[in-house]
Amino acid sequence: MTETEKLTRLFAALGADDPQGWTESEVAEDLPQLARYRLLRALSQDVRSWDTSASDSPRAVARETTFGILYLLADPDSDDLPADLRHQLPGWILMETTPAGELTHRRLDALYEDLDSLDPPADGTRGRTVAEGWIRETNLRPFCESLAAEVAYDFDDSDWLAIQTALPDTDDEQPRSAWYAYPLVGRDRVDLRIARSVGGSEISVSVEGTVPDHTRSRVGLLLDIMARYEIAPD
Repeated sequence: MTETEKLTRLFAALGADDPQGWTESEVAEDLPQLARYRLLRALSQDVRSWDTSASDSPRAVARETTFGILYLLADPDSDDLPADLRHQLPGWILMETTPAGELTHRRLDALYEDLDSLDPPADGTRGRTVAEGWIRETNLRPFCESLAAEVAYDFDDSDWLAIQTALPDTDDEQPRSAWYAYPLVGRDRVDLRIARSVGGSEISVSVEGTVPDHTRSRVGLLLDIMARYEIAPD
């Protein structure tokens, strides 16, 4: 397979309407069109996920959208693509320049982590961290399914396969920004971050999102149950 054929196949896998045209532009103009399309695709999905109900104030929508953009800039692999496809795609980084426009080679990383410190929730009832702690590894799928149900997301075998495939390469001693992240977008959006405990059978968990207080309480309770008890399949 030639490089042009590979590019065309990858654009098609991402759902591009004109994969041949995108490929020709990248090859002929030497533009990073595959990386551009991947980023634009993820941002477009994030925009379409919003339900403009009365419960979503313009400020809440703006904060969540900004967070989603910063999250994608920091972690290209936070999109919904299968792991085998992600491994074939280019990513991106955000890097500082001097006033003259020269690269300093210093990355602007994990900007989303500090967003709330500059613009805290207006009513004091919402924030990015919904719950964090640990659960038994055997409870990971029931936890994912229960968390998805809280935000009205239809969690299925393909979601579980993506998480199950990524889990072995995680390490909770790494910075949280390096944990595996998986978005669950339904009535609300939450981002599940997980990593295996080194030398143990636990999974460290962080759930982030902008959710109502009752959802926050239920997710915290769910996390506590999954740490205390071993959930048996029906």
